[in-house]
Amino acid sequence: MTRITVHHRTPAANLPLIEVDGLRTRVDLSDRLGPVGPFDAAAPGRFARGRRLSAWVSAEHAEATRAEHGPGRVSFTVDPQRVLAGRAADRIADPEAAWGRMRPLAEWLADADGAPDGLPDDLEVHQEQPVRAKLVRILAPDLDASELAGYAPLVAAVADADRVAAKLLMHLALIAADGDGADPGFLAACALAWRDEDDDRDLGRRVGRADADAVLEAVLVEQEDAAPEGTAPLRAALDAARGVAEAQQSDLGMLLMERSEASLARIVAG
Repeated sequence: MTRITVHHRTPAANLPLIEVDGLRTRVDLSDRLGPVGPFDAAAPGRFARGRRLSAWVSAEHAEATRAEHGPGRVSFTVDPQRVLAGRAADRIADPEAAWGRMRPLAEWLADADGAPDGLPDDLEVHQEQPVRAKLVRILAPDLDASELAGYAPLVAAVADADRVAAKLLMHLALIAADGDGADPGFLAACALAWRDEDDDRDLGRRVGRADADAVLEAVLVEQEDAAPEGTAPLRAALDAARGVAEAQQSDLGMLLMERSEASLARIVAG
């Protein structure tokens, strides 16, 4: 049976962890999410005690859960014969009884003559196994201009137009965020990092070989009039790193990577 693409939502701060570790079950995330609730407490058999990873068949319904689950957008595929599915309306109405109304996704598809478009809009799928990072696709986070604040024009201008510059700006934005996951700089870094279109396989190599100082300087100069509130903290972060690199006679690109990784580590640690 053909695998079905499903859609998962998560806070932006989880996206860097998902890129490395993949998607984990609810119980695996207890340190971040706390004890399981009534729905997971009532789960039977292999799903017991929060061994659940959930998603929606409908991308539109997943988008409607943004306020509850966050702006991070992740997709993966499932085997319809190996996952359970049930309506969100049933879970919301009676979390404990919802498990008794679930069926394999394959049965729901049979009722819809095999057409995913014929499934209920609020159909949720649940599996007991995590998904490895290489099988997960992280999409552009669902962020509006108010959340990106002064970075919004910069993201709009660069994120898709120049992926090398976008990746380098991502590191600079992480430095500017200074370990704060609520800072618009971190959200801008997420928007610069992940897009709906797949990156070229050699992008990492191209970023590593790029003259970080020259690329970043060119972008900041080009965008400073259109996005003064976004370029100012990035300019400050770049100038500070330049001073340290010059004093230490070290490579600026490597120093930017180290500083962005340090900021990111504090963000994902919560």
